[in-house]
Amino acid sequence: MRGVLRVARRVARRGALVGLLGLLLAASGAGASPRFDPELEHQLDQIVRLGQRDAQAAQSELEKLTDRPGARSRVYFSAARVAIEAGDLDQANGLIQQLEADATQSAQVAALRALSAFGQGQLSAAATEARKSMAQLDTDCPTAAVVVAAASNAGERQELLERCDVSSALIDLGILQADQFSAGAYPKAFEIAQHQLALARIADRDREAVQALTALAWVDMAREKPADALKWLQGMRRAAGDDLMLQAQAKTVESMLASLSGDKPAQLRALQDGVALARQSKVVPQIARAQINLADYYMHEHQPERALALLNDSLPVVQRLHDQLRERTLHHNMAVALIRLKQFAAARKEEARSDEFRHGQQDTRRIIELRELDDAWTEAGQPREAIALFHQERQLTQEANARNREALLAELQGKNNAAVRERDLALLQREQSIKDRQIANQTLGVQIGVTLAVLLTLASVLGLLMLRKARTANKALKAREALLRFQSERDPLTDLANRRHFLEVMQRHAADRFEGALLMVDIDHFKHVNDEHGHASGDAVICEVARRLSGAVRGGDLVVRWGGEEFLIFAPISNQEQVQVLAARIVDSVGRLPVATPTGPLRVTASAGFAHFPLGANLSVHWEQAVNWVDMALYTAKSRGRNCAIGIQGVHAEGREALIRIEKDFDAACSSGQVELCAVQGPFN
Repeated sequence: MRGVLRVARRVARRGALVGLLGLLLAASGAGASPRFDPELEHQLDQIVRLGQRDAQAAQSELEKLTDRPGARSRVYFSAARVAIEAGDLDQANGLIQQLEADATQSAQVAALRALSAFGQGQLSAAATEARKSMAQLDTDCPTAAVVVAAASNAGERQELLERCDVSSALIDLGILQADQFSAGAYPKAFEIAQHQLALARIADRDREAVQALTALAWVDMAREKPADALKWLQGMRRAAGDDLMLQAQAKTVESMLASLSGDKPAQLRALQDGVALARQSKVVPQIARAQINLADYYMHEHQPERALALLNDSLPVVQRLHDQLRERTLHHNMAVALIRLKQFAAARKEEARSDEFRHGQQDTRRIIELRELDDAWTEAGQPREAIALFHQERQLTQEANARNREALLAELQGKNNAAVRERDLALLQREQSIKDRQIANQTLGVQIGVTLAVLLTLASVLGLLMLRKARTANKALKAREALLRFQSERDPLTDLANRRHFLEVMQRHAADRFEGALLMVDIDHFKHVNDEHGHASGDAVICEVARRLSGAVRGGDLVVRWGGEEFLIFAPISNQEQVQVLAARIVDSVGRLPVATPTGPLRVTASAGFAHFPLGANLSVHWEQAVNWVDMALYTAKSRGRNCAIGIQGVHAEGREALIRIEKDFDAACSSGQVELCAVQGPFN
């Protein structure tokens, strides 16, 4: 064995730990211990963490463990992790292929492939490999509930750590959580992150615990629960301890919470502290991540030169590490900064580079990117670019909202089904009790006839009482279902109808021949309200605008919170003149008086797009097309300076196909006279 190690060390000095481990396998034969050594696993985890600062030093430490009995495959696995995190993909792939020769390591191979794909930004492929790995680990690594139960029992903890490959399981859970979060499935992402946190705490893995706490905080911020996110941040600080890199990660979450509360100075301090801590930790990937986060702040605060300086400094590091997920973000931020500097050609090149790293995925990150690009192109006075991005972002937002709504409804339905099952079980138990008593009464009745009659009478009374209780329970359950349905069709902030209710109304409406008026209303510059005055003021503005809209419409009109700062109004109006009057009343009611907010009165205006349908004698449209038409009119109002309403007064088209062609280039149709518009100015214009 020592002769083999001497040869292996010469190979390692040429930078190939693959060769070292390949020689070891050749010398000793493949195999794996059926159980894990918790002490060895802890030692390997520390070496992997060392690899974040110094990959060569980590490989040297791993080489010292190769002669340890039963450690061969675990050293192999850890060496691959170090190579992946150092961005040495050739070495990592060689290690994975060597490990693949051992049939007992298939779960570990899948976890490593998942980690490699994740680092390259291939989230879908990473999630597929992570699911393969978890399926093979399932018999030895328990569910979240079992993990939580084991945490309080020292014996169960030890037994779990000896049979479960915690390192692979934590990799898999982290990737699966990211996949669910990216898809907008926040309840499932939250559940997986809790599982990851429980397992990390049992195994005393601070790094993975901080990752899980970060994920939980992100989910709660996405669900607009900043108080819950703050609790996870406090947990991150405790788990980070004296580890500078983990402290830097906690600063990222701290900066996001400050951003949500509108505290710009606190956000900047947290980001600058994060960069300083990352530099002190000497973990190069964390330094790059912290600088990218700070650059994102400068980009949003209209300081593109500062943003570009940090991004250009981080780019070589990200490229060397093959961190395609962050390289995508980096190129996107560079594109936004260049747009603001009016370097449009360079900006398009950077955005094209960012698109290359998306691998065709349309995730929630893409929605944020589209919004940022839309704002940048609009501010740069490039409406054609902005309009195209606006419609892309709208479609993706609708798809993400639909996925999240389905997940929430499934969660509610699951709770409701559980209540039904509990009720049915109670009824069955009561029925069985009655049957048992009846049998006992029949036996006693042979001896005592009078007692039998009395007992049968009592059983009948009990049956009636239970029947009444069952009916009462059924009524309560139906009432609860009706309440849940009502609540699911109302917007919790404004108490207006939401998209779900609007869809229910449209199902009762003639779908292919929509008739009536639609108005799409958008609060002007709402992002500035949130950024400059905080989310509490933003909520106050949305609630007051909702109240003013409800007061401006007629009794039979439907006001819907369409999403964010947008509202949709459906009015069964018979002609174009009436809808124009309604549009004028709406923009005037929103902008006439200031809105009271926690930070003081704010003047708020709104833009609107409106139309009366059908658009002509032979121009009937589906209600979804009708929404798209008023959406295009709204965007025209925004491009004309906001605080106004633009209506579609006439459309010169021969049929549906001509309408579809107009939709594809609405601006050109307006310019050529195919679409006639009318304008209503808001107050103080």
